[in-house]
Amino acid sequence: MQNKSFVLPVAMALSLAISIIGCNTQKDRAEDILNQGIKLFQEGKYDDAIQKYQEGLLINPNNPSGYNLLGMAYRFKFNQSGTQEFKDKEIEAFKKAIALDPKFWVAYKNLSVSLYNQGRKKEAVPYLERSLELQPNDPEKQFLLQWIEEGKKQ
Repeated sequence: MQNKSFVLPVAMALSLAISIIGCNTQKDRAEDILNQGIKLFQEGKYDDAIQKYQEGLLINPNNPSGYNLLGMAYRFKFNQSGTQEFKDKEIEAFKKAIALDPKFWVAYKNLSVSLYNQGRKKEAVPYLERSLELQPNDPEKQFLLQWIEEGKKQ
């Protein structure tokens, strides 16, 4: 005779293990799609890269790196087209990356560059400062410090 009190915890543990494996598989699938986007981005296929990044983020919406990649693709699309909508989406994607990972210094730096290049130098200052706080040995530190000073004067 089977002990029913043992069967229930085993079934629950099995269910939990399957869901954990499913989560890892979903995250792996999302990473594969993001990697496809990276390849497309490197080929200059920004529209296709954006589509892949969005697809990967639908599967794993809590991936700050995915939003940073999406922001970069929008930056290059903006540079190609000059369409303000892409600049707005670029900034939004970097802000989302930061919201998901407040220690993601690359996203802070990318956001500050986006704002600075839009003439929003003063608005870029806190992001520049946070970037340098998180990455004090940034090879572009002197350049970023100069931007901070310019932004504070605006």
